[in-house]
Amino acid sequence: MSTSNGKLGEDFLRIPKLAADGENWMMYKERLQWSIDARGLISHLDGTEKKPVDPQMLPNRGASWAPATPDEVKEVSTYKMELKEWRTGQAITKQQIAGTIPNSLFIQIKNLDTAKDIFTHLSSLFEQRSRVVSVEL
Repeated sequence: MSTSNGKLGEDFLRIPKLAADGENWMMYKERLQWSIDARGLISHLDGTEKKPVDPQMLPNRGASWAPATPDEVKEVSTYKMELKEWRTGQAITKQQIAGTIPNSLFIQIKNLDTAKDIFTHLSSLFEQRSRVVSVEL
């Protein structure tokens, strides 16, 4: 299987669905992380990939600020490109999660802002329960 074009086979990236009660959380979590990592997007899941900062929001600028120099125009252009890339990474990561959870869980996470927020929410629902189950085993 070649990954030179950045695309991986769907079978390679497939992970099992998370059970509504989270009984398979530990295996789901590990496989999700591996799949997201294989896509090169693990930093979206763990939150280390930060949303780019809008140049307009930098100190001494505001809503009425507009780029006036070639460097500022380049700064805005770079920001737009980085924002698009960040949003794409977020969308892919969020969809990977959404496609592998039941509707009852999707309803709980659909309005969360980032993939990290979603993963953190799911972790908070099932992490403690999974520890108890693994200790009992």
